[in-house]
Amino acid sequence: MAQQQPTETYDGPLDIAAVATLAERVGLALVALALPVAVGAFAGMALDAGSLVAAGDAAAAAMSGPLTAGQGLSWLFYVSALGTVLGCWVLGLGLVLDGLDL
Repeated sequence: MAQQQPTETYDGPLDIAAVATLAERVGLALVALALPVAVGAFAGMALDAGSLVAAGDAAAAAMSGPLTAGQGLSWLFYVSALGTVLGCWVLGLGLVLDGLDL
């Protein structure tokens, strides 16, 4: 008959250094994945629009509307821009936690 090993639980305080490292890695991964998609989607919008000014207007219009209303390149730009911003926030959180001397 197999005996079950007791599972270890951790009831101590959270290790800030480990959380900071994890947040930095996750934030950097999000930025590294989402930023090229955002740049590519904006480049596609610029090719469709014909000029950078018109592409900027299309990007601003895409970002001002709801997420569910977009389609095509404007929706892809919206989602990837949000992913980039989220990655920057998480990376910043990790850097702030890393800078704390607790």
